[in-house]
Amino acid sequence: MDSLIQTINKLQDVFAVIGEHKIDLPQIVVVGSQSSGKSSVLESLVGRSFLPRGTGIVTRAPLILQMIRYSREDRDAMLKITKNDNIKGWASFLHKPGTIYHNFDEVRYEIENRTDSLAGANKGITHEPIVLKVFTLLYDLTFVDLPGITKVPVGDQPEDIDEQIQELILKYVQQPNSIILAVVTANTDPSTSESLKIARKMDPEGERTIAVVTKLDLIDKGTIQDTTDLLCGHKIPVKLGIIGVVNRSQKDINDNKSMKETLKSEKDFLRSNYPDIYKKHGNKVLAKTLQDILIKHIKKTYPILHKNLQDTKTRLENELKTLQTPDSKVSFILGLLKDTCKSYCDTIIGNRRDVSDKKVMGGARIAQIINAEYLEKINNIDPLYDLTDEQIGIILLNTAGITSSSFVNEKALENMICRQLNNLIGPSMSSVDFVRVEMLKIFDCIDENILETLKRFPRINSDVRNVLHKMLDDKLTNIKEFIKSYIETYQTCLNTTNPNFLFQLVKSSTEMQESFITSYMSNPKGDSIKNKVGSEEDKEDEENLKIQQFKQMLSGLNDLDNTVETSKQVKIHRILTQCYFDFIREIIRDFVPKRIHHKMVKLILDDFEHHLDEFVFTPYVLNRSFDEVLVEEDGVIEDRNRVEKMLDAVNKALKNMVDIQCY
Repeated sequence: MDSLIQTINKLQDVFAVIGEHKIDLPQIVVVGSQSSGKSSVLESLVGRSFLPRGTGIVTRAPLILQMIRYSREDRDAMLKITKNDNIKGWASFLHKPGTIYHNFDEVRYEIENRTDSLAGANKGITHEPIVLKVFTLLYDLTFVDLPGITKVPVGDQPEDIDEQIQELILKYVQQPNSIILAVVTANTDPSTSESLKIARKMDPEGERTIAVVTKLDLIDKGTIQDTTDLLCGHKIPVKLGIIGVVNRSQKDINDNKSMKETLKSEKDFLRSNYPDIYKKHGNKVLAKTLQDILIKHIKKTYPILHKNLQDTKTRLENELKTLQTPDSKVSFILGLLKDTCKSYCDTIIGNRRDVSDKKVMGGARIAQIINAEYLEKINNIDPLYDLTDEQIGIILLNTAGITSSSFVNEKALENMICRQLNNLIGPSMSSVDFVRVEMLKIFDCIDENILETLKRFPRINSDVRNVLHKMLDDKLTNIKEFIKSYIETYQTCLNTTNPNFLFQLVKSSTEMQESFITSYMSNPKGDSIKNKVGSEEDKEDEENLKIQQFKQMLSGLNDLDNTVETSKQVKIHRILTQCYFDFIREIIRDFVPKRIHHKMVKLILDDFEHHLDEFVFTPYVLNRSFDEVLVEEDGVIEDRNRVEKMLDAVNKALKNMVDIQCY
């Protein structure tokens, strides 16, 4: 079973070499404040004094500490290097393969030197880990030792040192596969413990947190009962257990008190002060508990870890495909242009397999702009916007000139309708602009692998985008001019006898109709028509009769008497303007979306591949510029090496994972 931990150690080695990665490995993360006894706990577990000590921040880089119960093969490999048969325990660093340390003071010096190399000689910290292997006869365990939590910078520490440390700690403890080892001192209130605050934040239920209570020997004798309650779990809500330990004091360290003597003193102290529970505490119990927890955790998280590795492998393989150097430059460029066109068109017409469930995009977004946003703006336009009754009256007078105004002043009506239809031009023009912008945005939503490949080659990427820009700009000018001209046609060519417009009047509100007819009925010639309307029973005949009425009135056959008040004319012209605007609006809101779809969207879909061939590929062939256009973007070679390195690490990790499957 211990080989499970050794397998995870191998995975840590693999990923520590490549630096940053997103593989969540099962591991014990040690969290504690400065001077909480964190280093002493680790040294007691290892049975060696090897960690740097001093004031302020001593641990400035994550230390991945792998305790390995060595095999005969491990010992033979060590002897081959050292030729020293007296060595019972030794250490090595991943960054110094082939170097054996059996003097653990030298281990301490190497940790300090490596830390300065990674984080600088000042008091800054680094996220790059140091991997230390300690070969022992004790047990297999893996820890991640992190900088002690601090709040106030000391000496030449950076002002934001507390934020830097918090960020580093959270990076490790927020991973679901991490076990949090929260170090708490017995002589402080657990509610103020920074390590427990972090544990509660990242593991609210305490499912993956174990607490270690240090400095039991420093508390007042009168508070032993309180400490007993603490050790029994009455004050700290964690589910993996609470274990108290007594570590070496500074005097013990100065006197070179051995670990064996320290463990004996610890046992005597616990038996004397906590007779009822002493068997559940101490460094030996802590080591055994951590080993059991880690093994169970590895077995539990294996399926998730294995799937994560498989998914990462697939992703990296796909990413590497986009970074590979093409064998045939001509066929590569031709294939890239065809793939780009196909992915762009598929995104618009909805043929993509990787359909997004996060946002509306592609053709759906174009439809949304046209059918929702544009139509909403058009429908919300007030037909009589900025046209008051007073303005209507003035227009009627001014267009009549020195002559008497007829019942319907066609010049006034044409003036007002032309003026109001202007309000349809702006939103219609804007909808064309919005669709153009969206069609440019869609290019950045095509297949990610194709986009990444285009970004590798800035010249091709620029040329393809320029073709799309030019196509859209050409279509934009033509379509906007046509739509504007189309609306202007209705502004200058009124047809108030159009059957559809007359039907619009019939469909208008009863109040509008009554106002219109009442005004007209003041004309004596309207009496017979009114009687006809009243005596008609059939609805269809009634509507036809009304159409005849409106047709007569709008044709100008019925002049007004001098006694008709101007206000009645204002009311009639207001109604006519509103109805005619609604009539034309219905035509425009049907025409504009169709025009955009037909003369912009569809033409781009039909012609994009042809334009790429004519204006991108053909010039490359004629100018023999394939070498020039395939010059890669800065950093692509580094990215390719990074992906290859990461993929190699994942493959090695998957190979090592086979060892776990048998458990």
